Amino acid sequence: MTGIPAGETAYIRGEDGNAVLSYRSFASAVGIIAALLSAVVFAAGVMGMLFLLIMEQRPLPAIAALMLSAVFAALIVMLIPATNVTIFDAGAPAITIVQQPGLSFPSVTYVVSTPDGNPVARITSSFLSRFGRNRWSLNCADDFLARGEAVEESFGRALVRKAFGTFAPAYQSNIRITWMGEDAGWIIRRPGADGHADVLDLNPTTTLDRRVAVALALLVLGSEP
Repeated sequence: MTGIPAGETAYIRGEDGNAVLSYRSFASAVGIIAALLSAVVFAAGVMGMLFLLIMEQRPLPAIAALMLSAVFAALIVMLIPATNVTIFDAGAPAITIVQQPGLSFPSVTYVVSTPDGNPVARITSSFLSRFGRNRWSLNCADDFLARGEAVEESFGRALVRKAFGTFAPAYQSNIRITWMGEDAGWIIRRPGADGHADVLDLNPTTTLDRRVAVALALLVLGSEP
């Protein structure tokens, strides 16, 4: 479920439409506004650098402009509140998702753990991916070689989403999940022929831990108001 006000109970439903998991909504417009402002600041810095470098032929001020814009963009991103979510199964904690402190720039890392605190995987998102296709890296906690990623379906779709996705689901971008070099599934954000959206559709043969897939989908879909 998306669009649930922060603090209220949201549900993750199965194929039959019945609620199978629940969590306390953490959706907030702060992250969206901060991402937009940071993107504007960084883009302005890039334009200023190009102007000083090409038109004015002043390389040192150009480098300074880019560095200052990057610093201010990073400070804006660092103001986004940390994410700490517990997913419940029939009222009992099933999965916890905790944002690692002090790692909000240039990337943010979330640790997916069992209720007793044993880490299952780490999900990392780079700040720089906000300027193109959003991308998340998946790493198994106890196997360095077990890894994958989730990335928006295309650069064009990503640009359309940035411009119009907030206003209409039809402009959203779906996210492809790969694990160990194979297709693991999709996070479907754009309504298909059946009208369904905001769906985690996993390949039944994938070896990706379902708990990690659910945590990833929650971070992608549950964080937006």
